[in-house]
Amino acid sequence: MKKWLLPVMVVIGFLSTGVAWSAEFSVAKIFSDHMVLQQGRPNTIWGWANPDALVTIRIGGKPVVETQADPAGEWKATLPAMAASSKPKLMTITSDGRTITINDVLVGEVWFCSGQSNMQWKVRSCDRVDDVKADANRPTIRMFTVGLASVDAPAADVSGRWSVCSPETVVDFSGSAYHMGRTISDHLGVPVGLVASSWGGSSAEAWIGPEALSTVAPGRRVQSQFAAIQEEAQTNPAVYTGLDVDDSEWKQGAVPGHSSTFGIPDEVDGIFWLRIPMEVPKHWTGRPLRMSLGMVDDDDITYFNGFEIGRTNGWQTRRNYDVPGELVSPGPAVVALRVKDGAGPGGLHGEADMVYVHPADAPEDRISLAGPASMIVGAEIRSLPAQHKPSHLYHGMLYPLKDYEFAGAAWYQGENNAIGKGRAAEYDIMLPLLIEDWRRTMDNDELPFLIVQLPNWAHTGSDWNYPRLREAQRRTHEKVPGTGLAITTDIGDPKDIHPRNKHDIGDRLGRWALVDVYGKDNIVKSGPIPRDVSWSDSGVRVEFDIFGSPLAVRGHGGSAGGDRMVAGFEVAGPTGVLMPAEATLTSDYEVLIKLPVTARPPTLVRYAWAPDPVDADLVNEAGLPASPFEYRREAGTQ
Repeated sequence: MKKWLLPVMVVIGFLSTGVAWSAEFSVAKIFSDHMVLQQGRPNTIWGWANPDALVTIRIGGKPVVETQADPAGEWKATLPAMAASSKPKLMTITSDGRTITINDVLVGEVWFCSGQSNMQWKVRSCDRVDDVKADANRPTIRMFTVGLASVDAPAADVSGRWSVCSPETVVDFSGSAYHMGRTISDHLGVPVGLVASSWGGSSAEAWIGPEALSTVAPGRRVQSQFAAIQEEAQTNPAVYTGLDVDDSEWKQGAVPGHSSTFGIPDEVDGIFWLRIPMEVPKHWTGRPLRMSLGMVDDDDITYFNGFEIGRTNGWQTRRNYDVPGELVSPGPAVVALRVKDGAGPGGLHGEADMVYVHPADAPEDRISLAGPASMIVGAEIRSLPAQHKPSHLYHGMLYPLKDYEFAGAAWYQGENNAIGKGRAAEYDIMLPLLIEDWRRTMDNDELPFLIVQLPNWAHTGSDWNYPRLREAQRRTHEKVPGTGLAITTDIGDPKDIHPRNKHDIGDRLGRWALVDVYGKDNIVKSGPIPRDVSWSDSGVRVEFDIFGSPLAVRGHGGSAGGDRMVAGFEVAGPTGVLMPAEATLTSDYEVLIKLPVTARPPTLVRYAWAPDPVDADLVNEAGLPASPFEYRREAGTQ
């Protein structure tokens, strides 16, 4: 439970990155004009002042709250709980004769909305944008977008500002967050504050604190990989690039060729060092050279006999470098590349005739560099961009808001963690860990946490695993109390990882909040979610939570008569071979899956187990889809 502070003077230190605030009187940026405070709870306010200075806070005629800055100039105070109010309040904060005035403060429900690009996706890029704008004159909905910040230690503050919802402002806010807030606002009739803190392409590991990451094997792996990258960056390049380097223990291969041609798996990403031997003819001595290396996946720094001769970013960009004449001596030489690869195979690629060197003034006197080469992994990490660095977004975009009061959190992420061998299965560990860590950080072990299950997208290739990631999301909802699951496999875009329909996604998040957080009746909060499975040699029965709306088949009504056929199920028998299976609705909440002879006794049942499960038609009578799932039969179970 949240450890609520009494609404009296509070003197508490505030962790920061050590910025010298002592000469500045300020308040955290989340406290600004048009903000919304959480109703029904004490609200913590914090900022910076002169060391040991008295700070006084007044809001809307309420009793004065006083606190004192600590010796570092950091102060924190707690306002008494207030009822929801659409009447603008004035907040003043004074210290040492200086005053900060915050205008148009409302009190209502505040939600933290986070994830990667689909949560970051702006209303202006969604469908129905003209209709949304026409209906966006909603002054009691307030929006705050946290500025992007990837940092290696807890930040003191975020960047951003509150805005009042209008046709002009709504287009630059998160579509999923806005539509969730609109649904909540329409049903509760109180002000709604939405804090959007997302970064496109970000991994779950970037949003989890370092202490929590270190408690699980996938987290420790990411941390060690990132530490290796940092350590490698401090290494003298001469260790890899010098003419006399012993590379006999390196992986042997040939260029052009990706890392896989050297026996390094494609899923290994990070820093590679590549050495290409050559022999400089005597008549080239002292002459400037022109070198072509084809293309490099992704970025490179290239050296000749240990001296840097150029660097280029981009895997489709031709590498053409000049070698100064003073570096050119007859005899053995080496071209060395530091290759940074963020995803997929890395290394030098292109046609063999693109890899050569010649005197700058004699193009016809060319020597091919295609052929034997050696490679070593300098440091391995799955992803290098700022939004993937472990704990960096937690530090910069969540931690500074840890003391702000939120009604709950909404999370739309997973696309990044669906990439790479084994990562989707690891989400079974990472998502519950993230929820636990956020609840600890925000000092609220019952913080409601709403999960958007990934929508349908017809991806191909072995690098992606949406079905397994969706199952990790469902299992997290099943295991972790206080979570919701917005099922979206019917409203994605098979051709686009960024579906434009964010209004249904937001509405489904809002439904969960209205029922579970606010206790509203007569709202169907979700499509069916499986709750139990029973096995026999002739069939498998699956029971569903139906949330007040009976099972149905899309386009064919409900389960009257108990003989409605439903598609999208697969079963496996002792051999483990999956095969389609007939299924029928046998009651308002149960499906019976008939077993082919070759699937007896059954060992596994799946539903909607595809990136774009077009044939999965189990819904409820409200038209909301059932969650994909997989159950494996344990020995001795019935």
